[in-house]
Parts: sequence; structure tokens; C-alpha cells
Amino acid sequence: MRAIAVVDGQASIRYVEVPGADPPLVWIHGLVCSSTGELMPAALQPPLRGRRSLLVDLLGYGYSDKPDAFSYTLEDHAETVVKLLEALDVDRCALIGHSMGGTVATLVAAARPASVAALVLAEPGIDPGGVLAPGIAEQTEDDFAERGFTEFLTGMRTAAAENPKAPPASHIGITQLINPRALHRVSVSVMRGTQPTIRSLLRELDLPRFYLGGENSDQALSPQDDLTATGMVWMTVPNSGHAMGLMNPDGFAQTVAAALGSASV
Repeated sequence: MRAIAVVDGQASIRYVEVPGADPPLVWIHGLVCSSTGELMPAALQPPLRGRRSLLVDLLGYGYSDKPDAFSYTLEDHAETVVKLLEALDVDRCALIGHSMGGTVATLVAAARPASVAALVLAEPGIDPGGVLAPGIAEQTEDDFAERGFTEFLTGMRTAAAENPKAPPASHIGITQLINPRALHRVSVSVMRGTQPTIRSLLRELDLPRFYLGGENSDQALSPQDDLTATGMVWMTVPNSGHAMGLMNPDGFAQTVAAALGSASV
């Protein structure tokens, strides 16, 4: 576990580095998880063995600092990742973003396109909105921090008790580490979207781009003509739903490795 100060020396992002060959794979997690908790199992699978990975917990999540004063917008999350890459002198990498992390990864790629060898997005937020963000964002921040977050965790515990083998049983240990105010603020940002939009950025980025959808996921999008026309490639993660890092880490790793191989990364 390593730390890099990213907010005026007042807050640090923490990440786990898996040693291996460059360029590194930079993993960015989704709305209610962490890279060290949900994405590490994929990074350690045989298809990616020997590759250097940096598993980043965004501010407010996992092992990273959780300052109440930080904005937690998508744009500011992306800025902290850029600062991390600059501090580590990473001049070439592949970005792997899951769900909301795909949105953040796209913003990082737009800020540093010459440094990104490939952009691999696992069911990313291409357009404003999402599955969990609306229910969180419609509450006030104080209400969510004081009651809503506890109710959210209670729902996960109930689901875990009903089916101990389902993703919530593993996921709740990751989710309960999140700063509730961080989760609310980024949910509001997800609902608002970015300018330029993520969809427009994906159309314009001149680098290898991949969309990974779970075979069994209701959230997986069908290939979209405006993006495939610009060369974005759709791929399927077998035997998986949205929480692919927990549901089928080997299949997730195989699909990431195939994407990187096709891009010669």
C-alpha cells in the first residue's frame, strides 16, 4: 500500500502496486466499491500475470483519505488521478475503469491522451445517470449522510443474508468504507454529467477504446453506432454481471488481456 498527496498536501490517494512489466495498468473503481477491494482479484489473474498494475482507491473510498472538504465531482476525481500519474512519472499507461470509474478514466484520458495507450471501460457511465446514483442523489446530502447511507447498507445486508453467494455479500465490506458525503456528492455529479459529455469525449479520443459488458448484466449496453463508427470496440465478459471483478475475475482479466493484446499494449 502506497500513498500520494493529491490535495494541497492535505489528502492522499492510496493505491496497491502489483509489480510487473510496463506500461502499467491503472485500475479505477465504480460508485460503491474500491479498486483494492473489487478489482484486485482480476489484476492478479493469470491472463494479466507479469503486468504492472496500479489499483487506485479514489478519495473518499477504500484506503484513501476521506476529507469532507473535497468536492468529489467526477472532474475532480479525474484531476486527482492525473496528479497521481504525474507524481509517479507515468508517461504511458492503460486505463481500466469500471462503472463510474470508466467515466473518471475517460476524463483522465481526455486530459492526458498522449499518455494513454488504451482505454478499457467495463460498463462505464457513458451518459448522465445510472442505476444507484438517482436514489442517492435525490436525497439531501445531510439526509443521506445521517440516514440514507445506513439504510443503503442495511439493504445490502438483507440481500447478503438471503443469498450469501451473491455479490452483495462480498460487496458490503467494500461499500461500508465509503465516506457517505463523498458518495452523495459524486452521485450528484454522475446525475449532472460532464461538459463535454463522456459520449462526445469517447467519440473524439484518438486512441484504442474498448467497452466491456457482462454477459448476464442488465446494465450492459448494445454496441452503439456513434461510438463503433469511431473505432470503439465492444467485448463481452463471460459468466458475469455488472460486478465482474467479484463475479468472474478470471473472465474479466481474460477480456482485459484480449483488449490490450488487440491494441498491442
